[in-house]
Amino acid sequence: MTRRTVNPNQNELMFFEVPAAMHSNAGGLDMALAVRETLTDLLGAASVQGCDRHEVAARISRLSNHEISKHMLDRYTAPSADGWRFPLEALPALTQATGDYRLLELVAEACGCKVYRGEEAMLAEIGALTMQERNVKARLVDLRKNIPDTVMDRLVAEVLKRLGDKK
Repeated sequence: MTRRTVNPNQNELMFFEVPAAMHSNAGGLDMALAVRETLTDLLGAASVQGCDRHEVAARISRLSNHEISKHMLDRYTAPSADGWRFPLEALPALTQATGDYRLLELVAEACGCKVYRGEEAMLAEIGALTMQERNVKARLVDLRKNIPDTVMDRLVAEVLKRLGDKK
């Protein structure tokens, strides 16, 4: 495998960062406290914006078609309510109800992923497509360099034959 040489006159475009590797040690993915704290912060921010826990619960219930109450939100955030866990299936509804992506970002990061939205998502897609384009071009160059002469002769003969039929 050959190493790519970098042209100092060419700018490299880095559209997104690579998230850190997932934790592999035992218990490294225990997120109970982090989820509670993030959910508490998220609900507090929603409250500051005029959307209290009653309203957030109603929105989640309406969006997810599963009943979530203010009391349940209180239990999900309480450090003493260890048996209560915020349901994963309610995460999209919570995110949409509050417009806050912090809990989704926390979960994604723990999985070794990153959440992009809006312009960030478009830039990440452009970056991914640019990388694919570079890989395809490099593969085409490699194939063209290494194509056997007999195959190339057959292709040229076929093209000349088709061009001759058109005249």
